[in-house]
Amino acid sequence: MEPSPTHTATVYIRGLTPASTVLAGIACLVLFAMMLLTFVDVMGRYVFLAPLPAAYEMISLMMPAIIFCALPLSMLRETHVTVDLLDAFVPRGLARVQGVAVNLFSAAALALVTWRLGVKTVEDRNWETITDELLLLVWPFGAGMTVLCAIAAVAALVNAWTYATGAKKRGIS
Repeated sequence: MEPSPTHTATVYIRGLTPASTVLAGIACLVLFAMMLLTFVDVMGRYVFLAPLPAAYEMISLMMPAIIFCALPLSMLRETHVTVDLLDAFVPRGLARVQGVAVNLFSAAALALVTWRLGVKTVEDRNWETITDELLLLVWPFGAGMTVLCAIAAVAALVNAWTYATGAKKRGIS
């Protein structure tokens, strides 16, 4: 009895799944903290006429944290936004090639973003760039985004590999 395509694909991504799940949990916690922060800021601003100092800056730092923590899991599970208007017309044999090509393109795009984030992070570290109100160093946030983007690029490569080996089929997660 042969393992199902879904089971075989799971074997290839098993190493990335726990890390991605932890990152998803962190993204959820940061989102909850951001909602709480927004609530406290709005209540303080309109009820007590005393807005929370640096709330905008904290939310500005939380937003990329949510995005980049969720990105590896989204890439790994292929739950990102896709346009599948032509998928019904793609022959089954070509669907495998399409899965490989799409994931390789995604990996290349993520690698480019990783590189540019890395360059910006080094600049921020060299110039000791800080935030306006909280006076936090910016480069650690950039370094975190760089690492998480690199993990997402690896996840896209893993997906390309699973399509190339036939362990994963287009439309089956």
